Amino acid sequence: MRRVVTSAIRAERAFSTRFTASLQKPTPSTSTSAASATPDRATLEKGTVQPTVLKPYVSASLQHEDLFNFEKLIHVDEMFKARLHYGHKVGTLNDNMKWALYGERLGVCIFDLDVTKKFLVRALNFVAHVAMRGGMILFVTSNRDSMFDVEKAAEEVGQYSHVRKWQSGTLTNTRQLLGASVRLPDAVCFLSTLTSLGENHPAIIEAAKMAIPTIGVVDSNSDPAYLTYLVPGNDDTPQSTEYLMRMFKEAVRKGQEERKRLQQGK
Repeated sequence: MRRVVTSAIRAERAFSTRFTASLQKPTPSTSTSAASATPDRATLEKGTVQPTVLKPYVSASLQHEDLFNFEKLIHVDEMFKARLHYGHKVGTLNDNMKWALYGERLGVCIFDLDVTKKFLVRALNFVAHVAMRGGMILFVTSNRDSMFDVEKAAEEVGQYSHVRKWQSGTLTNTRQLLGASVRLPDAVCFLSTLTSLGENHPAIIEAAKMAIPTIGVVDSNSDPAYLTYLVPGNDDTPQSTEYLMRMFKEAVRKGQEERKRLQQGK
């Protein structure tokens, strides 16, 4: 919870307030908007356990649930054709993923694509917000069948990827590994949250330790713990990975285009 609060405040301070002014007009009863104020220490401490108390201090753009209109871009029939509804065998089901399932067929878990759409829209809006603020997004996968596609897609939108074996301490011990402090990603997007051995990707825990928000595509056999934004669905077929990367690329582009528009004062 603390990393969510920290990320929201950091994003608010890092970006121009012009976007807030364009979305929210001041009312006659208030001379200054609450979003321009800085919460005191007591409010911040309370916000670590009750984030809603910080809502008045967050810009209108961050309070909008679907600022970039991804609801109209995501269609259930397209997700179905991309095989996003296929999970793993019932015997491998993680109990923490039951909430996202529609049922099972022939011993295979089937995701509820209405649920998947809802969470995908949230994740895409977050990615677009990060890109709009000039953030760095790291795309991560350990799936050998899609690693080159993920690398290419990330490069096309000016972002970064990691598809090889993860070296312990890449996020938490950069000075010792690289000899100097480097900029860490502002968000990490996991196209698959399990390694080839079926274990949780070690970067998830490292990102949580460094308070870096994460987006994760979680299959029926995956553990959704420590992820900030979940996308329940198939994570290991070329069709599903291609569809998801296409959506994430579109989210980055929308954010980058909005950033250019705001910088030009349009």
